[in-house]
Amino acid sequence: MGSMKKNIYVGIGILLSLIVLFVGWISFQINGDKVLKNTYINEINLGGLNKKQAKQKLEKNYKLENIEVKYLNEKWNIDSKEIDLSYNIDKTLEQAYNQNREASFINNINKTIKANFGKKNNIKIDINYDEKKLKKVIDNISKEINVEVKDAKLNVNSSSIDIVEGNSGLSVNTQESIKNIIRELQKGNKQEELVVTKIEPNIKKEQLEEVDTLLGSYSTTFNSSVSGRSSNINIAASKTSDILLMPDEVFSYNEHTGMRTVANGYKNAPVIVQGVVQEGVGGGVCQVSSTLYNSVLYAGLEIVNLKNHSIPSTYVPKGRDATVTDGGIDFVFKNNLKYPVYFKNYVSGNVVTCQIYGSSKDKQKIQISTSIDGVSVAPVKRVDDPTIPKGEEKNLEASRNGYTVSTYRLYIDNNGNVAKKEKIATSYYPKKQGVIAVGTMEPKKEEPKKEEPKKDPQVPPIAPETPNKPEKPEVVPEVPPEKPETLPETPNKPEETAPQL
Repeated sequence: MGSMKKNIYVGIGILLSLIVLFVGWISFQINGDKVLKNTYINEINLGGLNKKQAKQKLEKNYKLENIEVKYLNEKWNIDSKEIDLSYNIDKTLEQAYNQNREASFINNINKTIKANFGKKNNIKIDINYDEKKLKKVIDNISKEINVEVKDAKLNVNSSSIDIVEGNSGLSVNTQESIKNIIRELQKGNKQEELVVTKIEPNIKKEQLEEVDTLLGSYSTTFNSSVSGRSSNINIAASKTSDILLMPDEVFSYNEHTGMRTVANGYKNAPVIVQGVVQEGVGGGVCQVSSTLYNSVLYAGLEIVNLKNHSIPSTYVPKGRDATVTDGGIDFVFKNNLKYPVYFKNYVSGNVVTCQIYGSSKDKQKIQISTSIDGVSVAPVKRVDDPTIPKGEEKNLEASRNGYTVSTYRLYIDNNGNVAKKEKIATSYYPKKQGVIAVGTMEPKKEEPKKEEPKKDPQVPPIAPETPNKPEKPEVVPEVPPEKPETLPETPNKPEETAPQL
């Protein structure tokens, strides 16, 4: 029994000694000047080397060279100097050396033991480079690879509807390519495939093959002599033309026309602002939106957002106008049909026409009707005006009645009957008070003119008396008086005037 205890004690002692020796050996590795065993920089084993030896080995294997990038059979070389590429050997070596030295004592022992039993510690080489310069190089290479994607499109004229086939595109993903290049450089590789994405067109030929007929069309006239308005109508019609709207897509008029500014090409023309006609940039764009609105109604598209003018328009009936404003009111509709629709606008002389093409499978027979639900008679205010003669009147502001109008879309069946009646909108045009000036100025009373006494030409002038000079009376024989000569009176001759040319 005593012999057994003795053997146990001896065994424990040997075990403890071995443990102490093992811990001492591990501690020696931790506190020594050698890199931990099985420490690799990519495929280079630095384990068991001191810092000087490890650095020499790294410098021998990591020398600056050109980088090669490729796509399919094409290759491009990138000069390392062009992107300021360098290997940070010292920083990489510090990471390797500190593998079993930077954590807690227990963790360092654990990591060292695992390394001694074959576990690899892989470290990436630390590199420096100028990312902006590398991006610029990749962008330049991309120009040789990238292919612009082109959607299939329609060419529509009065006689035919033709389809122009699109094509797929290619685009180099610069950011992903850079990530891959750096990752490979950290592994010691100098070659990498560029990340290139194939982009399919949004609209393909087969999607347009169903567009074969005119769904809706509407035209309005304008005064082509007003140059600013004519120019704005042409711009708005152009910006909302040659547009394909796929099923469930929404069309925003403001989004396509852009802000009505001089910078965008729009000019001054009469516009309606809060019920008053005045000069403003973009006058005329509402005529195009109203014309388009009517063609949308006939095509059977869904109205999403609509507002009428505050004054009834002259170019469309009441209840069939669509006003728009910058950053505010917009005309919006949706393609609720099964197939795509295509917009084509024309301006010819003083006529603007909006046409919508689509599939004959979506075509419906549609009529538009409006009803005036209410009329509000505008009051007229009469004001006295002392500058106008009494009994006369002057119209200062014209009155305008108010209207409430309902707009309906009627779907007609093959027998000519109304299969469906859809209320589209209720338009309200407020009344406007008129103002009449009533004259109060009294007429002026003319005073009679005083007539001056006329001189009698028969009476001879009387000589003035000479005072203080006595005269001797003279006796004159009595002679019958002669009849005095009287000159005929000459009437005033009227003033001659030059004849008008």
